[in-house]
Amino acid sequence: MSSPRILIVEDSPSTLRELRRALETELGFTVLTAGSLAEARSVLDHHGPDFFLAVLDLVLPDASDGEIVAAVRAYDIPVVVFTSQFDEATRHSILAQDVIDYFIKNECAIGDLTAAVSRLWRNRNTRILVVDDSTSMRTFLKDELRRYMFQVFEASSGATALRLLERNPDIAVVITDYLMPGMDGLELTRRIRNRWGRETVAVIGVSVQSEMPLTVSFIKNGANDFLTKPFHREELYCRTVMNVEMVERSRSLIELNDLKNRFLGMAAHDLRNPINGIRGFTRMLLDGILGPLNTDQRGILSTVHEASNDMLLLVNDLLDVTVIESGTLELDIVPGPLQELVRERISFAVLAAGAKNIQIIQNIDDIEGCAYDNRRMAQVFDNLLSNAIKFTPADSAVRVALHREGDKAVFSVSDEGPGIKAEERELLFESFRKLSARPTGGESSTGLGLTIVNRIVTAHGGSVWVDDAPASGATFHVSLPLTPSPA
Repeated sequence: MSSPRILIVEDSPSTLRELRRALETELGFTVLTAGSLAEARSVLDHHGPDFFLAVLDLVLPDASDGEIVAAVRAYDIPVVVFTSQFDEATRHSILAQDVIDYFIKNECAIGDLTAAVSRLWRNRNTRILVVDDSTSMRTFLKDELRRYMFQVFEASSGATALRLLERNPDIAVVITDYLMPGMDGLELTRRIRNRWGRETVAVIGVSVQSEMPLTVSFIKNGANDFLTKPFHREELYCRTVMNVEMVERSRSLIELNDLKNRFLGMAAHDLRNPINGIRGFTRMLLDGILGPLNTDQRGILSTVHEASNDMLLLVNDLLDVTVIESGTLELDIVPGPLQELVRERISFAVLAAGAKNIQIIQNIDDIEGCAYDNRRMAQVFDNLLSNAIKFTPADSAVRVALHREGDKAVFSVSDEGPGIKAEERELLFESFRKLSARPTGGESSTGLGLTIVNRIVTAHGGSVWVDDAPASGATFHVSLPLTPSPA
Protein backbone atom coordinates (compact mmCIF):
# COMPACT_ATOMS: atom_id res chain seq x y z
CA MET A 1 0.00 0.00 0.00
CA SER A 2 1.43 3.42 -1.02
CA SER A 3 1.99 6.01 1.67
CA PRO A 4 -0.41 8.98 1.88
CA ARG A 5 0.53 12.10 -0.05
CA ILE A 6 0.89 15.55 1.44
CA LEU A 7 1.34 18.76 -0.50
CA ILE A 8 3.47 21.49 1.09
CA VAL A 9 3.37 24.96 -0.41
CA GLU A 10 6.05 27.09 1.27
CA ASP A 11 8.40 29.73 -0.15
CA SER A 12 11.07 29.41 2.59
CA PRO A 13 13.57 26.70 1.50
CA SER A 14 14.77 26.03 5.06
CA THR A 15 11.24 25.72 6.47
CA LEU A 16 10.20 23.57 3.54
CA ARG A 17 13.20 21.29 3.98
CA GLU A 18 12.67 20.85 7.71
CA LEU A 19 8.94 20.24 7.42
CA ARG A 20 9.39 17.78 4.57
CA ARG A 21 12.00 15.84 6.55
CA ALA A 22 9.70 15.61 9.59
CA LEU A 23 6.67 14.41 7.60
CA GLU A 24 8.67 11.87 5.60
CA THR A 25 10.94 10.44 8.28
CA GLU A 26 8.66 10.63 11.32
CA LEU A 27 5.32 9.82 9.67
CA GLY A 28 6.35 8.00 6.51
CA PHE A 29 4.25 10.21 4.21
CA THR A 30 5.04 11.02 0.58
CA VAL A 31 5.62 14.76 0.35
CA LEU A 32 5.26 16.88 -2.79
CA THR A 33 6.32 20.51 -2.59
CA ALA A 34 5.82 23.87 -4.27
CA GLY A 35 7.28 27.31 -3.58
CA SER A 36 4.61 29.43 -5.26
CA LEU A 37 1.00 29.45 -6.35
CA ALA A 38 2.03 28.71 -9.94
CA GLU A 39 4.11 25.67 -8.90
CA ALA A 40 1.26 24.46 -6.70
CA ARG A 41 -1.17 24.66 -9.61
CA SER A 42 1.24 22.65 -11.75
CA VAL A 43 1.43 19.92 -9.09
CA LEU A 44 -2.34 19.91 -8.71
CA ASP A 45 -2.90 19.74 -12.48
CA HIS A 46 -0.63 16.71 -12.62
CA HIS A 47 -1.84 14.83 -9.49
CA GLY A 48 -5.37 16.14 -9.06
CA PRO A 49 -7.09 15.71 -5.68
CA ASP A 50 -5.00 12.66 -4.72
CA PHE A 51 -3.72 14.19 -1.47
CA PHE A 52 -4.49 13.36 2.14
CA LEU A 53 -3.71 16.93 3.19
CA ALA A 54 -2.16 20.20 2.06
CA VAL A 55 0.01 22.41 4.29
CA LEU A 56 -0.08 25.97 2.96
CA ASP A 57 1.80 29.18 3.64
CA LEU A 58 -0.51 32.17 3.20
CA VAL A 59 2.07 34.57 1.78
CA LEU A 60 3.73 33.45 -1.44
CA PRO A 61 5.78 35.38 -4.04
CA ASP A 62 2.92 35.33 -6.55
CA ALA A 63 -0.01 35.27 -4.05
CA SER A 64 0.39 37.44 -0.95
CA ASP A 65 -3.22 37.43 0.24
CA GLY A 66 -3.81 33.73 0.85
CA GLU A 67 -5.08 32.93 -2.66
CA ILE A 68 -3.40 29.54 -2.38
CA VAL A 69 -6.12 28.33 0.01
CA ALA A 70 -8.95 28.75 -2.50
CA ALA A 71 -6.82 27.21 -5.26
CA VAL A 72 -6.19 24.04 -3.23
CA ARG A 73 -9.69 23.83 -1.76
CA ALA A 74 -11.05 23.87 -5.31
CA TYR A 75 -9.68 20.33 -5.56
CA ASP A 76 -11.47 19.39 -2.33
CA ILE A 77 -8.16 18.73 -0.59
CA PRO A 78 -8.18 19.23 3.22
CA VAL A 79 -6.02 22.19 4.20
CA VAL A 80 -3.90 23.19 7.19
CA VAL A 81 -2.50 26.73 7.15
CA PHE A 82 1.10 27.31 8.27
CA THR A 83 1.88 31.01 8.49
CA SER A 84 3.73 33.76 10.31
CA GLN A 85 1.03 36.28 9.41
CA PHE A 86 -1.77 35.97 11.92
CA ASP A 87 -4.36 38.17 13.60
CA GLU A 88 -8.06 37.88 14.38
CA ALA A 89 -9.07 39.01 10.91
CA THR A 90 -6.75 36.43 9.35
CA ARG A 91 -8.21 33.76 11.63
CA HIS A 92 -11.76 34.51 10.50
CA SER A 93 -10.65 34.58 6.88
CA ILE A 94 -8.88 31.21 7.21
CA LEU A 95 -11.73 29.44 8.97
CA ALA A 96 -14.28 30.86 6.51
CA GLN A 97 -12.52 28.94 3.75
CA ASP A 98 -13.23 25.57 5.37
CA VAL A 99 -9.65 25.11 6.54
CA ILE A 100 -9.07 22.36 9.10
CA ASP A 101 -6.66 24.25 11.32
CA TYR A 102 -3.89 26.84 11.42
CA PHE A 103 -0.40 26.90 12.93
CA ILE A 104 1.78 29.92 13.67
CA LYS A 105 5.44 29.70 12.66
CA ASN A 106 7.56 29.71 15.79
CA GLU A 107 10.29 27.61 17.41
CA CYS A 108 7.85 24.73 18.13
CA ALA A 109 5.90 24.95 14.88
CA ILE A 110 7.45 22.03 12.98
CA GLY A 111 6.93 19.64 15.89
CA ASP A 112 3.40 20.88 16.55
CA LEU A 113 2.44 20.64 12.90
CA THR A 114 3.91 17.15 12.53
CA ALA A 115 1.99 15.97 15.60
CA ALA A 116 -1.21 17.55 14.25
CA VAL A 117 -0.84 15.79 10.88
CA SER A 118 -0.26 12.48 12.67
CA ARG A 119 -3.36 13.11 14.77
CA LEU A 120 -5.48 13.85 11.70
CA TRP A 121 -4.30 10.62 10.08
CA ARG A 122 -5.28 8.65 13.18
CA ASN A 123 -8.61 10.47 13.44
CA ARG A 124 -9.74 8.56 10.35
CA ASN A 125 -10.09 5.45 12.55
CA THR A 126 -11.37 7.24 15.66
CA ARG A 127 -15.09 7.10 16.41
CA ILE A 128 -17.07 9.87 18.09
CA LEU A 129 -20.73 9.72 19.14
CA VAL A 130 -22.80 12.94 19.12
CA VAL A 131 -26.02 12.88 21.18
CA ASP A 132 -28.53 15.73 20.85
CA ASP A 133 -32.28 15.90 20.23
CA SER A 134 -31.73 18.96 18.00
CA THR A 135 -31.18 17.98 14.36
CA SER A 136 -29.42 21.25 13.58
CA MET A 137 -27.01 20.89 16.53
CA ARG A 138 -26.24 17.28 15.65
CA THR A 139 -25.54 18.31 12.05
CA PHE A 140 -23.28 21.16 13.20
CA LEU A 141 -21.26 18.91 15.53
CA LYS A 142 -21.10 16.12 12.98
CA ASP A 143 -19.85 18.45 10.23
CA GLU A 144 -17.26 20.06 12.49
CA LEU A 145 -15.88 16.72 13.70
CA ARG A 146 -15.83 15.23 10.22
CA ARG A 147 -13.84 18.26 9.10
CA TYR A 148 -11.17 16.90 11.45
CA MET A 149 -11.55 13.47 9.80
CA PHE A 150 -13.25 11.69 12.72
CA GLN A 151 -15.78 8.93 12.13
CA VAL A 152 -18.98 10.38 13.61
CA PHE A 153 -22.09 8.58 14.84
CA GLU A 154 -25.19 10.49 15.87
CA ALA A 155 -28.10 9.78 18.20
CA SER A 156 -31.22 11.83 18.92
CA SER A 157 -31.80 10.31 22.36
CA GLY A 158 -29.99 8.70 25.26
CA ALA A 159 -31.57 5.31 24.57
CA THR A 160 -30.32 5.35 20.98
CA ALA A 161 -26.87 6.40 22.18
CA LEU A 162 -26.64 3.43 24.55
CA ARG A 163 -27.62 1.03 21.75
CA LEU A 164 -24.95 2.53 19.49
CA LEU A 165 -22.33 2.16 22.22
CA GLU A 166 -23.26 -1.50 22.69
CA ARG A 167 -22.89 -2.14 18.96
CA ASN A 168 -19.72 -0.03 18.60
CA PRO A 169 -17.55 -0.55 21.69
CA ASP A 170 -14.63 1.20 20.00
CA ILE A 171 -16.34 4.61 20.22
CA ALA A 172 -13.79 6.77 22.06
CA VAL A 173 -15.78 9.89 23.00
CA VAL A 174 -19.46 10.66 23.59
CA ILE A 175 -20.47 14.33 23.24
CA THR A 176 -23.91 14.71 24.81
CA ASP A 177 -26.31 17.61 25.25
CA TYR A 178 -27.86 18.13 28.68
CA LEU A 179 -31.49 19.01 27.87
CA MET A 180 -33.05 16.06 26.06
CA PRO A 181 -36.52 14.51 26.48
CA GLY A 182 -36.80 11.15 28.19
CA MET A 183 -33.20 10.77 29.31
CA ASP A 184 -31.14 13.91 29.87
CA GLY A 185 -27.38 14.14 29.49
CA LEU A 186 -26.69 13.53 33.18
CA GLU A 187 -28.70 10.31 33.22
CA LEU A 188 -27.02 9.17 30.00
CA THR A 189 -23.62 9.87 31.55
CA ARG A 190 -24.54 7.84 34.65
CA ARG A 191 -25.68 4.91 32.53
CA ILE A 192 -22.54 5.03 30.42
CA ARG A 193 -20.40 4.95 33.56
CA ASN A 194 -22.38 2.00 34.94
CA ARG A 195 -21.37 0.06 31.84
CA TRP A 196 -18.09 1.58 30.62
CA GLY A 197 -15.18 3.00 32.61
CA ARG A 198 -13.33 6.25 31.96
CA GLU A 199 -10.47 4.28 30.46
CA THR A 200 -12.85 2.87 27.82
CA VAL A 201 -14.92 5.86 26.70
CA ALA A 202 -14.79 9.58 27.52
CA VAL A 203 -17.90 11.74 27.96
CA ILE A 204 -18.12 15.47 27.21
CA GLY A 205 -21.25 17.25 28.46
CA VAL A 206 -22.65 20.15 26.42
CA SER A 207 -25.21 22.80 27.40
CA VAL A 208 -26.15 26.44 27.04
CA GLN A 209 -26.31 26.46 30.84
CA SER A 210 -22.87 27.23 32.23
CA GLU A 211 -23.73 27.50 35.90
CA MET A 212 -21.28 25.73 38.16
CA PRO A 213 -23.77 23.14 39.55
CA LEU A 214 -24.42 21.71 36.06
CA THR A 215 -20.72 21.57 35.22
CA VAL A 216 -19.98 19.91 38.55
CA SER A 217 -22.96 17.54 38.16
CA PHE A 218 -21.66 16.31 34.82
CA ILE A 219 -18.15 15.73 36.20
CA LYS A 220 -19.43 14.06 39.38
CA ASN A 221 -21.66 11.75 37.35
CA GLY A 222 -18.72 10.52 35.32
CA ALA A 223 -18.14 13.04 32.52
CA ASN A 224 -14.56 13.86 31.60
CA ASP A 225 -15.21 17.37 30.31
CA PHE A 226 -17.83 20.04 29.67
CA LEU A 227 -18.49 22.54 26.85
CA THR A 228 -20.71 25.60 27.13
CA LYS A 229 -22.64 26.68 24.03
CA PRO A 230 -21.70 28.61 21.99
CA PHE A 231 -18.10 27.48 21.62
CA HIS A 232 -15.36 28.01 19.05
CA ARG A 233 -14.69 25.12 16.70
CA GLU A 234 -11.05 25.06 17.83
CA GLU A 235 -12.24 24.54 21.41
CA LEU A 236 -14.45 21.65 20.32
CA TYR A 237 -11.54 20.00 18.53
CA CYS A 238 -8.97 20.58 21.27
CA ARG A 239 -11.22 19.16 23.98
CA THR A 240 -12.26 16.24 21.82
CA VAL A 241 -8.65 15.37 20.95
CA MET A 242 -7.57 15.69 24.58
CA ASN A 243 -10.18 13.12 25.59
CA VAL A 244 -9.52 10.87 22.59
CA GLU A 245 -5.84 10.69 23.46
CA MET A 246 -6.62 9.96 27.11
CA VAL A 247 -8.80 7.01 26.05
CA GLU A 248 -6.17 5.83 23.56
CA ARG A 249 -3.48 5.84 26.24
CA SER A 250 -5.74 3.97 28.65
CA ARG A 251 -6.67 1.37 26.04
CA SER A 252 -3.01 0.98 25.13
CA LEU A 253 -2.09 0.40 28.79
CA ILE A 254 -4.87 -2.20 29.09
CA GLU A 255 -3.56 -4.00 26.01
CA LEU A 256 0.01 -3.89 27.33
CA ASN A 257 -1.15 -5.21 30.69
CA ASP A 258 -2.98 -8.07 28.96
CA LEU A 259 0.18 -8.81 26.96
CA LYS A 260 2.20 -8.80 30.17
CA ASN A 261 -0.25 -11.20 31.80
CA ARG A 262 -0.12 -13.57 28.83
CA PHE A 263 3.68 -13.49 28.88
CA LEU A 264 3.84 -14.14 32.63
CA GLY A 265 1.32 -16.96 32.27
CA MET A 266 3.29 -18.66 29.50
CA ALA A 267 6.62 -18.16 31.26
CA ALA A 268 5.31 -19.45 34.59
CA HIS A 269 3.61 -22.42 32.94
CA ASP A 270 6.79 -23.37 31.05
CA LEU A 271 8.91 -23.06 34.20
CA ARG A 272 6.82 -25.56 36.17
CA ASN A 273 8.16 -28.68 34.48
CA PRO A 274 11.91 -28.00 34.96
CA ILE A 275 11.31 -26.84 38.55
CA ASN A 276 9.36 -30.01 39.33
CA GLY A 277 12.19 -32.00 37.74
CA ILE A 278 14.73 -30.32 40.02
CA ARG A 279 12.54 -30.96 43.06
CA GLY A 280 12.04 -34.60 42.13
CA PHE A 281 15.70 -35.38 41.46
CA THR A 282 16.98 -33.56 44.57
CA ARG A 283 14.37 -35.39 46.66
CA MET A 284 15.56 -38.74 45.26
CA LEU A 285 19.16 -37.87 46.07
CA LEU A 286 18.29 -36.69 49.59
CA ASP A 287 16.33 -39.90 50.20
CA GLY A 288 19.41 -41.95 49.31
CA ILE A 289 17.80 -43.68 46.32
CA LEU A 290 20.94 -43.13 44.21
CA GLY A 291 23.42 -43.82 46.96
CA PRO A 292 24.72 -42.34 50.20
CA LEU A 293 25.66 -38.66 50.52
CA ASN A 294 28.29 -37.01 52.65
CA THR A 295 27.45 -34.05 54.86
CA ASP A 296 28.52 -31.38 52.37
CA GLN A 297 26.62 -33.00 49.51
CA ARG A 298 23.47 -33.29 51.61
CA GLY A 299 23.72 -29.65 52.67
CA ILE A 300 24.09 -28.42 49.09
CA LEU A 301 21.26 -30.60 47.82
CA SER A 302 19.01 -29.46 50.67
CA THR A 303 19.65 -25.87 49.71
CA VAL A 304 18.84 -26.62 46.06
CA HIS A 305 15.68 -28.49 47.05
CA GLU A 306 14.43 -25.66 49.27
CA ALA A 307 15.24 -23.11 46.57
CA SER A 308 13.26 -25.13 44.03
CA ASN A 309 10.32 -25.24 46.45
CA ASP A 310 10.46 -21.45 46.75
CA MET A 311 10.64 -21.14 42.96
CA LEU A 312 7.57 -23.34 42.54
CA LEU A 313 5.64 -21.21 45.03
CA LEU A 314 6.56 -18.09 43.06
CA VAL A 315 5.59 -19.69 39.74
CA ASN A 316 2.24 -20.82 41.15
CA ASP A 317 1.60 -17.34 42.52
CA LEU A 318 2.50 -15.80 39.15
CA LEU A 319 0.04 -18.11 37.42
CA ASP A 320 -2.69 -17.22 39.90
CA VAL A 321 -2.09 -13.48 39.55
CA THR A 322 -2.06 -13.82 35.76
CA VAL A 323 -5.40 -15.63 35.76
CA ILE A 324 -6.96 -13.18 38.21
CA GLU A 325 -5.72 -9.98 36.52
CA SER A 326 -6.65 -11.19 33.03
CA GLY A 327 -10.28 -11.48 34.15
CA THR A 328 -10.41 -15.22 33.46
CA LEU A 329 -10.79 -16.33 37.07
CA GLU A 330 -13.66 -18.81 37.14
CA LEU A 331 -15.30 -19.73 40.44
CA ASP A 332 -17.27 -22.87 41.18
CA ILE A 333 -19.37 -21.46 44.02
CA VAL A 334 -21.48 -24.01 45.88
CA PRO A 335 -22.95 -24.11 49.42
CA GLY A 336 -20.78 -25.82 51.99
CA PRO A 337 -19.75 -26.00 55.65
CA LEU A 338 -17.12 -23.26 55.84
CA GLN A 339 -16.00 -24.35 59.30
CA GLU A 340 -14.89 -27.75 57.93
CA LEU A 341 -12.74 -26.10 55.28
CA VAL A 342 -11.16 -23.84 57.91
CA ARG A 343 -10.39 -26.80 60.21
CA GLU A 344 -8.92 -28.74 57.29
CA ARG A 345 -6.56 -25.89 56.34
CA ILE A 346 -5.51 -25.45 59.97
CA SER A 347 -4.59 -29.13 60.12
CA PHE A 348 -2.27 -28.61 57.13
CA ALA A 349 -0.71 -25.53 58.74
CA VAL A 350 0.10 -27.34 61.98
CA LEU A 351 3.31 -28.83 60.57
CA ALA A 352 4.80 -25.44 59.64
CA ALA A 353 3.67 -24.02 62.97
CA GLY A 354 5.21 -26.93 64.87
CA ALA A 355 8.59 -26.29 63.26
CA LYS A 356 8.66 -22.95 65.12
CA ASN A 357 6.87 -24.29 68.23
CA ILE A 358 3.89 -22.05 67.45
CA GLN A 359 0.53 -23.03 68.90
CA ILE A 360 -2.58 -22.52 66.74
CA ILE A 361 -5.49 -21.54 68.97
CA GLN A 362 -8.88 -22.09 67.36
CA ASN A 363 -12.29 -20.52 67.99
CA ILE A 364 -14.42 -21.91 65.16
CA ASP A 365 -18.21 -21.57 65.05
CA ASP A 366 -20.49 -23.56 62.79
CA ILE A 367 -21.64 -21.36 59.89
CA GLU A 368 -24.69 -22.03 57.75
CA GLY A 369 -25.68 -20.40 54.48
CA CYS A 370 -22.22 -19.80 53.03
CA ALA A 371 -21.44 -20.54 49.36
CA TYR A 372 -17.89 -20.46 48.03
CA ASP A 373 -15.35 -22.00 45.69
CA ASN A 374 -13.72 -24.68 47.84
CA ARG A 375 -10.33 -24.69 46.08
CA ARG A 376 -9.96 -20.92 45.92
CA MET A 377 -11.07 -20.29 49.50
CA ALA A 378 -8.64 -22.99 50.63
CA GLN A 379 -5.98 -20.91 48.88
CA VAL A 380 -7.13 -17.82 50.81
CA PHE A 381 -6.99 -19.55 54.18
CA ASP A 382 -3.63 -21.19 53.39
CA ASN A 383 -2.10 -17.84 52.45
CA LEU A 384 -3.32 -16.11 55.60
CA LEU A 385 -2.33 -18.97 57.90
CA SER A 386 1.08 -19.24 56.22
CA ASN A 387 1.67 -15.49 56.59
CA ALA A 388 0.69 -15.56 60.26
CA ILE A 389 3.14 -18.38 60.94
CA LYS A 390 5.91 -16.68 58.94
CA PHE A 391 5.65 -13.43 60.89
CA THR A 392 5.05 -14.94 64.34
CA PRO A 393 8.17 -15.57 66.44
CA ALA A 394 8.94 -19.05 67.73
CA ASP A 395 7.37 -20.26 70.97
CA SER A 396 4.26 -18.09 70.61
CA ALA A 397 0.75 -18.46 69.18
CA VAL A 398 -1.46 -17.81 66.15
CA ARG A 399 -5.19 -17.36 66.80
CA VAL A 400 -7.80 -18.37 64.25
CA ALA A 401 -11.51 -17.54 64.52
CA LEU A 402 -14.62 -18.06 62.42
CA HIS A 403 -17.91 -16.55 63.44
CA ARG A 404 -21.03 -14.92 62.08
CA GLU A 405 -21.51 -11.15 62.02
CA GLY A 406 -24.99 -10.26 60.77
CA ASP A 407 -25.29 -11.45 57.18
CA LYS A 408 -21.58 -12.28 56.84
CA ALA A 409 -19.19 -15.05 57.83
CA VAL A 410 -15.95 -13.57 59.19
CA PHE A 411 -12.67 -15.52 59.26
CA SER A 412 -9.84 -13.97 61.32
CA VAL A 413 -6.16 -14.83 61.78
CA SER A 414 -4.10 -13.05 64.46
CA ASP A 415 -0.31 -13.31 64.70
CA GLU A 416 2.16 -12.09 67.31
CA GLY A 417 4.60 -10.61 64.83
CA PRO A 418 5.81 -7.03 64.31
CA GLY A 419 2.43 -5.84 63.00
CA ILE A 420 1.71 -3.63 60.00
CA LYS A 421 2.71 0.02 60.04
CA ALA A 422 -0.24 2.35 59.52
CA GLU A 423 1.37 3.99 56.47
CA GLU A 424 1.93 0.58 54.85
CA ARG A 425 -1.57 -0.86 55.21
CA GLU A 426 -2.89 0.60 51.99
CA LEU A 427 0.00 -1.10 50.14
CA LEU A 428 -0.70 -4.56 51.54
CA PHE A 429 -2.72 -5.93 48.64
CA GLU A 430 -0.57 -4.58 45.79
CA SER A 431 1.27 -7.11 43.63
CA PHE A 432 4.96 -7.76 44.45
CA ARG A 433 4.74 -5.41 47.41
CA LYS A 434 7.06 -6.31 50.29
CA LEU A 435 6.76 -4.26 53.47
CA SER A 436 9.24 -3.46 56.20
CA ALA A 437 8.15 -6.43 58.40
CA ARG A 438 10.14 -9.59 57.71
CA PRO A 439 9.43 -13.28 58.43
CA THR A 440 10.81 -14.33 61.81
CA GLY A 441 12.32 -17.62 60.61
CA GLY A 442 13.90 -16.54 57.34
CA GLU A 443 10.95 -17.83 55.31
CA SER A 444 10.57 -16.64 51.71
CA SER A 445 7.82 -14.35 50.46
CA THR A 446 6.81 -13.55 46.86
CA GLY A 447 4.81 -10.44 47.66
CA LEU A 448 1.84 -11.90 45.78
CA GLY A 449 -0.04 -13.86 48.44
CA LEU A 450 -2.18 -11.03 49.78
CA THR A 451 -2.92 -9.79 46.25
CA ILE A 452 -4.30 -13.23 45.43
CA VAL A 453 -6.28 -13.34 48.69
CA ASN A 454 -7.86 -9.96 48.02
CA ARG A 455 -8.81 -10.76 44.41
CA ILE A 456 -10.34 -14.14 45.29
CA VAL A 457 -12.34 -12.77 48.21
CA THR A 458 -13.53 -9.79 46.16
CA ALA A 459 -14.65 -12.17 43.40
CA HIS A 460 -16.80 -13.90 46.06
CA GLY A 461 -18.44 -10.56 46.92
CA GLY A 462 -16.52 -10.36 50.19
CA SER A 463 -13.82 -8.12 51.64
CA VAL A 464 -10.41 -8.33 53.32
CA TRP A 465 -8.93 -5.96 55.87
CA VAL A 466 -6.30 -5.81 58.60
CA ASP A 467 -6.11 -4.25 62.03
CA ASP A 468 -3.95 -4.52 65.13
CA ALA A 469 -4.05 -7.80 67.04
CA PRO A 470 -5.34 -7.60 70.64
CA ALA A 471 -1.88 -8.05 72.15
CA SER A 472 0.67 -7.41 69.39
CA GLY A 473 1.02 -8.21 65.73
CA ALA A 474 -1.76 -8.02 63.12
CA THR A 475 -5.16 -9.55 62.52
CA PHE A 476 -6.37 -10.26 59.00
CA HIS A 477 -10.11 -10.58 58.47
CA VAL A 478 -12.05 -12.09 55.57
CA SER A 479 -15.81 -11.59 55.33
CA LEU A 480 -18.03 -13.59 52.97
CA PRO A 481 -21.73 -12.94 52.32
CA LEU A 482 -24.26 -15.43 53.73
CA THR A 483 -27.41 -16.54 51.99
CA PRO A 484 -30.48 -15.44 53.98
CA SER A 485 -32.23 -18.30 55.70
CA PRO A 486 -35.70 -19.13 54.31
CA ALA A 487 -38.51 -17.61 56.38
